[in-house]
Amino acid sequence: MIEPFANNHQSMQIGELVIENQEDKIIIYGDIDLHFDDSGHQQAQQLHELTTKILQDFENSSHNSNEQLSSIQKSDRPDNNIENPFL
Repeated sequence: MIEPFANNHQSMQIGELVIENQEDKIIIYGDIDLHFDDSGHQQAQQLHELTTKILQDFENSSHNSNEQLSSIQKSDRPDNNIENPFL
């Protein structure tokens, strides 16, 4: 299980659903089929535990009202133009 908003390198997968951790956001993509069986129950529990942890961080955090964190500031992709090294 990831620790939401704790770092920029954790990820986890539930079914085909991928959850990536960032310090300022959680990225979720993919899909999941929750079958009405033990496997589906286990996946639903994982989703519930993850969303509970995320909501607790929102409720316990002061920076969602005081600070604006941005992945762009931490991004390794610059917004400025660079010269093409192949020309």
